[in-house]
Amino acid sequence: MKLSSVFYKTPKGLDEISTRAHHLPSRMRALLILVDGHRSGSELVALSSSVSEGRKQLSALLAGGFVQTHPPGRRGVVAGGSHGSANAAADDDISLARSYAARSLRELLGDQAASLVAEIEQVRTRDELQQNLGRLRAALRAARDQTRARQLLDQIEMVLD
Repeated sequence: MKLSSVFYKTPKGLDEISTRAHHLPSRMRALLILVDGHRSGSELVALSSSVSEGRKQLSALLAGGFVQTHPPGRRGVVAGGSHGSANAAADDDISLARSYAARSLRELLGDQAASLVAEIEQVRTRDELQQNLGRLRAALRAARDQTRARQLLDQIEMVLD
């Protein structure tokens, strides 16, 4: 596995994100969510809790068929042609960020998250998600688990970069 390669989700990886059918461990699934067709293996590993753990997780995702590397000259194109452009891949990432944020908010804040979750579930673009970050930060200040709240914000901000 070359860490300089750019990684993208395969149809199996996209299926795992939407259905959890393959029951990946939470940290491996979090790394899969960060795979966006633009980041190299080195960048993905750097976003992990540790470099060695990130390498193991990325290697397992690759071996399991959840991710692949881009062939030269095809950066931003998702396998199978079902999402034939970088913009479609970006839309998928917003969808993933939106569902991840909504689920995490429910876990972190319970019923207090209902109105913010409803707003986030309506988000369709990066700009709309960016506009909700201020309210998201303010709401997460009330979370008991501030470490997890910070991780949620970090992951959403990575999707927006």
